[in-house]
Amino acid sequence: MGIAGAGMMMPSLFLERFAGAALPAGINFVKPAVLPKLISIFLYGGPSELAGNLTNILDINAQSLNKYPDTLVTSGGALGAYVTARGFWGGGTSGAGGDDMETMVTAGDMTVYRTCNRVKDDNKSHGTSVTQNLVGNLDITKPGFATTLAAVLTANNAFSKPIDSLILPVVNFEGESVVFNLGDLDISEMLRPVSLDSNFQNPFSRYLYTSPALDATSDSAMDAKAMEKNAALGSAYQEIYDAFVKRASLSAFIEANFNETAVNANLPLDPNTNQAIVYPDTNFGNRLKAAVSLAISNPDTFFINLGSGGLGGWDDHSSTLNAYPQRMRELMAALKVAVQHLNLIRNDANRSTDIRTAAGATVIFVFGDFGRNANLNAAMGWDHGNNQNLYTLGGWGVPGRGLGKVVGTTSLTGSAAENRLFTTPATGSYQFEPLSVASTIYKYFGVQNPEVLTGESAIDETT
Repeated sequence: MGIAGAGMMMPSLFLERFAGAALPAGINFVKPAVLPKLISIFLYGGPSELAGNLTNILDINAQSLNKYPDTLVTSGGALGAYVTARGFWGGGTSGAGGDDMETMVTAGDMTVYRTCNRVKDDNKSHGTSVTQNLVGNLDITKPGFATTLAAVLTANNAFSKPIDSLILPVVNFEGESVVFNLGDLDISEMLRPVSLDSNFQNPFSRYLYTSPALDATSDSAMDAKAMEKNAALGSAYQEIYDAFVKRASLSAFIEANFNETAVNANLPLDPNTNQAIVYPDTNFGNRLKAAVSLAISNPDTFFINLGSGGLGGWDDHSSTLNAYPQRMRELMAALKVAVQHLNLIRNDANRSTDIRTAAGATVIFVFGDFGRNANLNAAMGWDHGNNQNLYTLGGWGVPGRGLGKVVGTTSLTGSAAENRLFTTPATGSYQFEPLSVASTIYKYFGVQNPEVLTGESAIDETT
């Protein structure tokens, strides 16, 4: 995915001005003292909640069409999986990331919301659920929430510099995503996503697209000749001239700052080993390393879409008891290093104030289409359900954040030995719609009444 794969979305670099988006009336915006940075991780296919919520496993197992392994219902099973103190799916290399979740919640780096529960338009369809969740609205013709966020920030002059001078404000590490749908909004090209990848290839470099590859002298000569010709053509070609200038500046920035050598050199030292921290050497682990590094090092980047590429899909209808735990282990192992990365940078007195502030302002959100049934079906998998977990990490410096807890309790609903057996928020438990995720993101960035954009209030992180 990204540069070498499908769906590269590199902007044309024609520096059109913001043309007046059709934002809803009545948005109350207060610019935050520090503009946050969001890393959005969407788990396509609908992840089961069980990695982060085994609190009902005894009831589930008693009523499931097929029984769960003893390792999840009795401690110390043959595979070593077990239910952790907070009800996560633990067990090291046999678990589903629960041990890492325990570590991150205990350290105050993560909160797990167990009752992200769709009530309105509960359709359980991939296409509709993905679109609604990533536009942050039941109306799937609306723009993606990254696009809406960019429009709101532009309309309120929230950037500390002209839009034309921003470097990589919006970055994408997957193929095309609904989160960037334009809908009825018209935003500057400079606020549309630039695709990067975990191999640190430079989408603005000519070297990738020529054979034989250009040498540096020829590259510079081509730039100079193009700019000379466009300048001679006068004001009618000014945008083309400006685009060549911008391409060169973006390419130079990426070559200098967003390359593997530079990123690895800036990784903080693990105090336990006195060696640089190590992300899992997986597709997803390398993407997350690239995303966190960019968020910290580039003051202009405020939105990074990561997806869950490299982990596989989450539509676990069959034979899931091995594949799902492994995926969750890889996800949580990478997230654990990411929050370690951010923590070490924000607490490093030898780093600049701007870098430390950026690390403390970086928020990570992880959620998906919907949840799944708790019942193991005839194919030893889970069919589409409703209730899902939201995992949120980092962002210690963002006002209103509530980290270091597990929110929401669930009860089991359905009939014994039938395929439709699922969890719902227990009586009196806090719960929210998936659209509240977008509302919460808008609120971090200064929207005081995000329900105007989504129809839902932001998550109450004080609960």
